[in-house]
Amino acid sequence: MENSLLNYMNKRFGDLTPRQREKHQIAGPVVTISRQVGCGGVKIAEVLAEALNEFVICKKWQVISKEVLHESARQLELDPRKVNRLFTPDQHSTFDEIIEAFNAKMYKSDRMILKTVKEVIKGFAVDGCCIIVGRAGHIIAKDIEHSLHIRLEAPLEWRIEQIASRKNISVEDALKIINDTEKKRDAFRKHYINKKHPEELFDLTINVSRFKPDDVVKLIKSAIELKGITEQFRSNMSYF
Repeated sequence: MENSLLNYMNKRFGDLTPRQREKHQIAGPVVTISRQVGCGGVKIAEVLAEALNEFVICKKWQVISKEVLHESARQLELDPRKVNRLFTPDQHSTFDEIIEAFNAKMYKSDRMILKTVKEVIKGFAVDGCCIIVGRAGHIIAKDIEHSLHIRLEAPLEWRIEQIASRKNISVEDALKIINDTEKKRDAFRKHYINKKHPEELFDLTINVSRFKPDDVVKLIKSAIELKGITEQFRSNMSYF
């Protein structure tokens, strides 16, 4: 399989002069948000993107979540559901894999899919001005200098109440959703925790039960400014 990230970078920067290329190849800025189920990570990311767009640095900020699945599926020429299967490994068996290999028009191994997903996430992060929600973004984009890695947490009881109220379901059903989803997310993250990245580290962990959503966004925005993530882009990046 061709290196999709390399192809992307060549297309992205191929027409620039050497001096322009040097400026534009600075990776980021990127914010990653890891969250416990029920903490409203996508909603907070959307509000944060709007806040960051008030002082646009290089382009419009975008929230990246399910886009990873769709872009990976496009590059692999697969149904997005087949890529999403990696986020639900308990639903996939060796027998299913054998049947798929014989019957699918274009079979892709789990290893190839994982590699593509990782490259797509890294591509979004390198291109910058994006907020990556979940998908092990904090691990994959760990080495990008102009990055901020956020973890959203809250007590279990609070998260159960939030999900039960939002979905109009019982407390028992809300707890089941939390347990099932966390299990799937943990399984996916473990694919990227290795000798190079032995642990998960965050720049800022926020207990969202203690703050209003708008205040959570203010905390993250302040952390971005304090870390100086966007400063270099204001001074170095030209618009094109």
